[in-house]
Amino acid sequence: MKMSFTLILSAVVISAHSAPGSATNSPPAGAVGYDKAIEKYVSFLEKQKQTPVDYILGLFKQNDMVILCERSHPEVTQYDMIYELVSDPRFRQQGGHISTEVGSAALRPYIETFLMDDQLSDEQVNEKLRYIATNIGWLKFWEKTNFYDFLRRLYYLNRTLPKDRRVHVYPSDLDFRWENATKESWAEFKKTQLDKRDKIMAENIISKFNAIRQAGSRNKALVIMNYRHAFPHLKLDSGGNAENTGGFLMEAYPGRVANVMINTVAPRPSLNDQQWLVTAMQGGKWDAAFAVLGNPNVGFDFKGSPLGEDAFDYWPFFPTHLRYQDVFTGFVFFKPLAAHRMSMGFPAGLFDKPFADELLKRFRRMGDTSDTTSEKIQEVLGTVHISGYEDKEIFSQSDCSEKIQQWLKAKP
Repeated sequence: MKMSFTLILSAVVISAHSAPGSATNSPPAGAVGYDKAIEKYVSFLEKQKQTPVDYILGLFKQNDMVILCERSHPEVTQYDMIYELVSDPRFRQQGGHISTEVGSAALRPYIETFLMDDQLSDEQVNEKLRYIATNIGWLKFWEKTNFYDFLRRLYYLNRTLPKDRRVHVYPSDLDFRWENATKESWAEFKKTQLDKRDKIMAENIISKFNAIRQAGSRNKALVIMNYRHAFPHLKLDSGGNAENTGGFLMEAYPGRVANVMINTVAPRPSLNDQQWLVTAMQGGKWDAAFAVLGNPNVGFDFKGSPLGEDAFDYWPFFPTHLRYQDVFTGFVFFKPLAAHRMSMGFPAGLFDKPFADELLKRFRRMGDTSDTTSEKIQEVLGTVHISGYEDKEIFSQSDCSEKIQQWLKAKP
């Protein structure tokens, strides 16, 4: 998601994570019936009983690697489901390995040492996370709260586990060092690496996974990629191909990689990169069908479902005749759109003045001539801002509610 730095507004610090699991949410108020045009979805969904965690763990029986297609990077509730998955004893027995898009691959040794250390105080945990945040990679900063919360939760989880059952995290993004960065070195980085990002991320994952496979046990891996990076290579109607990290992984391990979409919103093309327009999938039909049933948290294969037969509308920027079952192995629904929350800003204890001073230097190296100061940076990024899809400060336009509600009215 592209967004102006000034749009990250001050607000209250995020509350405790909601409990994961298979709890449901009540249908929208006033939903006394539904359009029979969504009957095929309702009939299929009411038969689905697997929780998202059970479904994803089941995929590891036939696959060595499962790619999760992350929602919008800042969305935090999805990480309740992801944490439930990776803290499950079955995941830790099968693998316990997680590769992430977020974070430079150069951070792997540091994060591994952090997650395996049993003796850190709470303040030392913050110091470690602050170092990770400062050295996250080629982006000037990464203020999506969920990544740091996730690492923190994994650290304290690992302290309760024997060392041969702990969870490992391997960041896989590009490496760019900011210590001596210049406009020239940034331009060279963009020229030589940024356009090859998907391939390089895949190579980083493959090199680590090949080493993991040699272990003989605990050799399954979860990969968390955002949006199109989780797609296979796509054939476009124009005749071209869109190459994605997921596609490179599927080529490396044919027939052994599954990819799973987490329920989310669909982007709409906008006139400029300052607008973020979102809408409900399939004109609201999917979300309406889940709402009719009380929004159950479930997972299932796209193939053999009416959802899988639908035209792929998650990537509207380049026309393609693909269906969802052509792009993803499966789908998990975890919480309705109205319950999704974007969380931006560094958690308490991570952001301080030296970090703000460093970010100001980065802005200046990249040609920022605004009146931004380290104090302003600390004020904005040092506070967590929570929002939903209807927040106009973040999403220029969202018609999700209207799209869903139109199907929740009985028609003769």
